[in-house]
Amino acid sequence: MSTEARGEQQLFVRKSTGLVREASAFDAMVFNAVFSAPVGATLAWGVFFALSAFPGADLVTATLISLVINIPIVIMMSLMASSMPRTGGDYVWVSRILSPPLATVSNFAAAFSGMIGATFWARYFPVFALGPTLVTFGIFFHNNTMITWGNNFQTDHTWIFLGGLFMILLMTALLIGGTKTTFRWQNTFWIIASAGTFLAFIVLAVGSSNSFRNQFDKLSARFGSHGNAYQQVINTVHNSIATHPSAGTWSSTLPAVFVIMTFMMWNWWSVYLSGELKSASNRNRHLKIMFTALIWDVVFIIIGVLLIYKVAGYAFMSAVNTSGNAAYKIPSGPWYHFLAALTVNVPVLTVLIVGSFLFWSLPAMVGNSFMPVRTVFAWAFDRLLPAKLADVNDRTHSPIPAILTVMSLVTAMLVWSVLATTFQTWLALGVLAGVVCIWIVCVAAFTFPNRRPDLYQASPANVTWFGVPVLKIVAPLSFLVMAFLVYDTLKYPALAIGTESHWWYVPVFMGATSAFGLLVYYLAKAVRKSQGVDLDLVYRELPPE
Repeated sequence: MSTEARGEQQLFVRKSTGLVREASAFDAMVFNAVFSAPVGATLAWGVFFALSAFPGADLVTATLISLVINIPIVIMMSLMASSMPRTGGDYVWVSRILSPPLATVSNFAAAFSGMIGATFWARYFPVFALGPTLVTFGIFFHNNTMITWGNNFQTDHTWIFLGGLFMILLMTALLIGGTKTTFRWQNTFWIIASAGTFLAFIVLAVGSSNSFRNQFDKLSARFGSHGNAYQQVINTVHNSIATHPSAGTWSSTLPAVFVIMTFMMWNWWSVYLSGELKSASNRNRHLKIMFTALIWDVVFIIIGVLLIYKVAGYAFMSAVNTSGNAAYKIPSGPWYHFLAALTVNVPVLTVLIVGSFLFWSLPAMVGNSFMPVRTVFAWAFDRLLPAKLADVNDRTHSPIPAILTVMSLVTAMLVWSVLATTFQTWLALGVLAGVVCIWIVCVAAFTFPNRRPDLYQASPANVTWFGVPVLKIVAPLSFLVMAFLVYDTLKYPALAIGTESHWWYVPVFMGATSAFGLLVYYLAKAVRKSQGVDLDLVYRELPPE
């Protein structure tokens, strides 16, 4: 849809977005689940980082705590999304309740977090999926070329970039194909990946610790290990690990909560589907979508953790995930799927389990890419950005200029990520950017009943508990949850900033994220004013559907 020949007196770039409500509740549930905690991919590396970084960390307790502290956030986001079901999510709510400048800050922070996530999962593909798969296949089928290629995808910057670029190009093509096409691929890949993860669970459930140790020792011997390789892995770092989880050791469990929340704090992300979700004004629909995704993540992360403990043991998982463990000789990293397949060492099961992990990155990238694209679209639709970025293809109903813009930025960020950051730091940056967004949404939600009673009274958010608006209860609780995550990064430098002396990185990063959002708004306002367009008028009403 061309943006040419539109009158300047028109508030928005056109009278309808051109987007279509094609996403189903199932699409949105998967969208949330794989954005927040794609179970297999999260288990492959993410959660076990905590065992070596914070000895005694109790991942099960940390996951249950994460479940509880996510509840007020999910309720708050459900109420807000159903009240103003438009493309842009928090951008629409905050701009109409608080102010347009704060809306650009919150929405840019969310979009920046999303692009960080898209970059993470693009980089994840070669390092934790393709590389380990090639190495594993090379090990089991005695093919040294596959082992070499697999190692290159895990360690060589050029190979990592090319593997990540492949995922970015694939994601770009799917987004251009439209919402239906994107979710069809998302759901298909999620089903395949989940099936492989559940197969890993079954193998671990029927496997034994003795079988695992024997298979591990036998394979390690092929690559130069002598004697009891399993025990050697533990003995090498025995002074820096714990032999069992300790839920009461808060210096271990609290940072583990941050590690879990890094993945799992995003079960509300489907708010950015509101402009394309069927029955988006139905409060219960949003609640069902978000809570289903949250419960799914919690249940299967706990099952996965307990099963690997059963077979490999807590001490081994802590030791094998400790960086630079010289006793670990196997070319493949000690990823969850590899260790699960090793339990029985049956080639066909190895192919199915390890191969299925190739399918986690794409569905995880969908939400991280989809949201920033809708941010660029919504800003252009409100005239903050050039109107061309609000163009929508008549056939696919996809905003192609916005897609190309965002995915170009993700490609540039991939280069930065590969050359300059660790995976954990990159994830922590995404969390801190997300905190900026949620904090502002909390203020908007808390003040919604008073600042915009005209919208609130007739909205699905008009719900009370014992006479008190629910938003005035869940918003402060959500704010405190985010404050806890910031506290965690400052208290435990290993989560993000590396050393205590760099504590100021956290407020500087969050401040810079906020400043950029303000810069976008005030620069756009000045440009539009010179063109005779009053942006303030745009924010006095909800955008059209």
